[in-house]
Amino acid sequence: MYLNKSTVKVLQLFTGHITESFALREVARRLKMYVSLTHRAIQPLITEKIVLQDKHKFLSLNYKIHHETFAFVEYLRRDELLNKVKYKDIALFAEEVITKIKEDNFILLVFGSTIDSKKPRDIDILLIVDNTNKVDFHEKFLHNIASNYDLPFEERVISFESVYEMLAKRDEMNVMNEILNKHIILYGAELFYRLIQRGRS
Repeated sequence: MYLNKSTVKVLQLFTGHITESFALREVARRLKMYVSLTHRAIQPLITEKIVLQDKHKFLSLNYKIHHETFAFVEYLRRDELLNKVKYKDIALFAEEVITKIKEDNFILLVFGSTIDSKKPRDIDILLIVDNTNKVDFHEKFLHNIASNYDLPFEERVISFESVYEMLAKRDEMNVMNEILNKHIILYGAELFYRLIQRGRS
């Protein structure tokens, strides 16, 4: 479907809060948009089942389908963050990791206070690889690259298997449940949504 400026703005909110639900007025308030404009932007998303509306009129992202659309919106969110001058070193770090890693299927993201704080204490980096046997190697790999930057990186590497285990425990405080609503995906957005779809089915 065609995504206009208002619809993209709405989707940026929902992809940034994958498991949260919002009333229409709350969406409008957060995006500083008129309620009528917000309503017009959301209607085609509901029609296409990109956004779901429950019986109480609360709206949430349908993360089980439309992964290509969500990947597109996630990369817009990424570019908005990395284009800021103060995050240029994170952009360089991400580029170096993506260039040097020897994996085909991986996800790289930043999460935590970097997303919602103007002065984050740490820069939390998560690398997700497809096999538990690869975790130790990539922990060293990630740490070696991070050590070249004068930034307070906190790196973590997990496997697809760990992702599924954490997502299955919906009420538990764990890294996957945290990042669903506080993340910027640097690489592997479409794969990220496929893991969520499978892990929260």
